[in-house]
Amino acid sequence: MADSGYNSGATIYVTNNTGGNANIHLSHRYSDDTSQQGSWSRVPNGGNAGPLSVGFNTGFLRTGQDYWWIGVEVLDGPNGGSCYSSKGSADSPGKQCTLKSDDNGKTLHFSVDTETFVMTEMSGSCSTGMSAVSCALANSKDAEEIS
Repeated sequence: MADSGYNSGATIYVTNNTGGNANIHLSHRYSDDTSQQGSWSRVPNGGNAGPLSVGFNTGFLRTGQDYWWIGVEVLDGPNGGSCYSSKGSADSPGKQCTLKSDDNGKTLHFSVDTETFVMTEMSGSCSTGMSAVSCALANSKDAEEIS
């Protein structure tokens, strides 16, 4: 398991579908706990960022939720020099997609492009949109949408 105190864990990889090499920052938070984060540099288009080991709880009277955030800096290719993130920030992920007992001990493969972040779990899939952000913020804890 990722952290002591959790009764379940999973290993996460993210496929880069941005059209170029990218720096990718992934964050997971279980309920109000501290976020679990990973950063990977120069992930090739079609390649995988990771792994990030995450902890979570499942079972009777375990009502916690899982929240996710991703920031991407596309380094080259058709979207080179652009940055994107999902809702929230690294310290306060904004997309709820709850891991369940079916996900415990599994390796899960998420994906990201310039428009969508997809969380494919054994227990079901979720997706959320990506927004253009300042490149200074795409790999930081304080990403915000560009207006």
